[in-house]
Amino acid sequence: MDKKNVVCGSAILGKDMHVNVYGKKGLPVIMFPTLEASPESLEEAGVVDELAEYLDSGIIQLFCTETVDQESWAADGDPKERAQRQETYYHYVVDELVPLVHKMSKSTARPLAMGCDMGATHAAIALLRRPDLFQGCVCLSGSYDSRRYFGDWMDATLYDNTPNAFLPQMPLDHPYVAVYNQRQLLFCTGQEASEADSLRCTREMDANLVRLGVEAWCDYWGGDVTHNWYWWKKQLRYFLPIVLADVEKTTAAEKPAKKRATTTRKKAATTTKKAATAKTAATKAAAAKDEKDEAAATAKPAAKTTTTRKPAAKKAEPVEAPAAIAKAEKPAAPAKAVKAKTPAKATKAAAPAKAEPAAKPATTAKKATTAAKKPATKAATAKATTAKTATAKTAATTKATATKAAAAKKPAAKGDASAE
Repeated sequence: MDKKNVVCGSAILGKDMHVNVYGKKGLPVIMFPTLEASPESLEEAGVVDELAEYLDSGIIQLFCTETVDQESWAADGDPKERAQRQETYYHYVVDELVPLVHKMSKSTARPLAMGCDMGATHAAIALLRRPDLFQGCVCLSGSYDSRRYFGDWMDATLYDNTPNAFLPQMPLDHPYVAVYNQRQLLFCTGQEASEADSLRCTREMDANLVRLGVEAWCDYWGGDVTHNWYWWKKQLRYFLPIVLADVEKTTAAEKPAKKRATTTRKKAATTTKKAATAKTAATKAAAAKDEKDEAAATAKPAAKTTTTRKPAAKKAEPVEAPAAIAKAEKPAAPAKAVKAKTPAKATKAAAPAKAEPAAKPATTAKKATTAAKKPATKAATAKATTAKTATAKTAATTKATATKAAAAKKPAAKGDASAE
């Protein structure tokens, strides 16, 4: 496992502060030690080994910092100086430690604040006072009421470092309330006798956050859960994957806006580039075309101009003409209407073949009537014979008439000649 020992020269505290860094990358987690403990105490207690899976896989990067509890919460001096020293430490965390974390992690991700016992108190103060800098807090068996260390004494400085003092006074429309609901707030405690102060403070914290409408996770473990590392490591192992999943879900909602903006800028740049390229190509094409037209202007200027401008007109014509013309022409000349003008049956009805025999002499009609009673073959033969006879008689009559006419003309012709 990768480990670094970093010395941060704090101008705010006026001393060097030691920070142990575990892991190479991942979501930064600032972990505060228990009351008056060193950063190495977390590794000695087995916390680093408990989180080894997350550290080695690059899911989280752990920053264990030093505190000044022996000069503030655990000191016996003037309460005002002690409160001021805590306030100074708070500014070291938000003004020096957080920038150091961003620099070393090479990330702008908001870190989680984590701790047990007094470490939980520091984590809660940092998150609740500056939710814009921290993504959430994991607080185990913390004391969020200064009475444990300062009794009934209180001033404005200590008030700012006592969550269960300033949260009840926070108005419901305070801007931090909305930010709290975008963070992961976890407070847990056991219910064994050694957890009495933490249990009381956690219940007060729970009630204050409910009043503000903040969705926080306040969890109370069983009556056998004591105030020690055995349970804290179990709690870390249980809560951390849940909190990390919630962090990922929450921060993912913030990424699309930035991603869309970046994508939009890229698309705009690409579009501009394409437009410039197209414009350059069009300019070159126009120049080449002008040269070509100028060269051919002497021979056929009108034809060149017409050919160049036709494509636009051609694109418009096919869209308007074909559909309209097709719909208008088809109903005007249907194929079936032409056939109705010359029906075959009407022609036959006008000139029937059987109408002629009725005009012939009675003898022929009688023969035809008698013949109709005979078989079909005889009827056909009789009709044919009758037709021949009628034709012969007609021919003879016509011939006799012609002979008479010729004879009548001859005398007249002779007479005319004698007269001459």
